[in-house]
Amino acid sequence: KEPKCEKCKLKSTATGFCRECGKFVCDKCTEIHQSWEEYTNHQIVAIQDVQADAANLISPKKKVLYCPKHKDNVLKVYCETCNELICTDCTIQLHQGHHCDVISDTFPKHKQEIINQLEPVKHHLAAVNQALHIFDARSREIQDQKAAVQEEIHMKIDQLHQVLEQRRTEL
Repeated sequence: KEPKCEKCKLKSTATGFCRECGKFVCDKCTEIHQSWEEYTNHQIVAIQDVQADAANLISPKKKVLYCPKHKDNVLKVYCETCNELICTDCTIQLHQGHHCDVISDTFPKHKQEIINQLEPVKHHLAAVNQALHIFDARSREIQDQKAAVQEEIHMKIDQLHQVLEQRRTEL
């Protein structure tokens, strides 16, 4: 299943991954990232590279993220219940009774979960690539056979036309 853009409303097929935002992005959002000043330090990784090096996707440099609801508050808490980053005000106002934890405590666990989930995919990736290679080779063989059969059919039709013409002239 192809990842979809997590930045825009269109949910187009993702073509890259922003290491700083931690989100898959489409071509349009990649363009925005490259043109807007606030995103100039963001690194967009091609989708193929995401598959090859999934463990190192998130940028190692620390970046401060601010709450969209409480603009001056830094996102320091992760709500396991809602699966989102929140600020301390959100914890009190919107996430009471939810399972929340400090990002620095929960990040290693989630990072390891992602790495563990990607491991089996890496093994399947080689098999899928091999299957695609075999499929392409077989497809070329079939196309070649198709062309040969079509040529043979045309030759048989021409022969039949000749035989019919011969019969006509004999009558």
